[in-house]
Amino acid sequence: MRTFFLFLSLVFLLSNCKNKPQALQQAKAEGDLPKDFLEFYQKFHADSAYQMAHIEWPLKGEKGGAQDTTAKRQLTEWMPENWHLMYLPDTTVSTLKRSFETVGEVLVVERMSYPMVGVGYERQFYKEEDGQWRLIFYGETMMQ
Repeated sequence: MRTFFLFLSLVFLLSNCKNKPQALQQAKAEGDLPKDFLEFYQKFHADSAYQMAHIEWPLKGEKGGAQDTTAKRQLTEWMPENWHLMYLPDTTVSTLKRSFETVGEVLVVERMSYPMVGVGYERQFYKEEDGQWRLIFYGETMMQ
């Protein structure tokens, strides 16, 4: 919960600074992402205990709904007991679409979709003051 308020405070401060806040930027390749994030990302998917320890519980998110609308999206919270572990996606699948966006060095947004199956998801990872990355949002989408 502390992380969530920290994140909201950060967004508020960036939006009210006289300096232009850093915009959401498309990362063209995984190599464009913060180096410590890439290390975290690999370990997050390889070690189940590490994954569970690096999720902000209860994890906020959305279930269902079309990707371009909010009409049928259902807000939800995942708890450790109903969480399904995540594994590295098979990026050799030609129908997989994946993108990363960053806000500075502290927020990474990952979007992935499987158009042939009609599903996708968004995950948001935040770097805390202590340098640890955490999953702070997970949203599932149905594609039209």
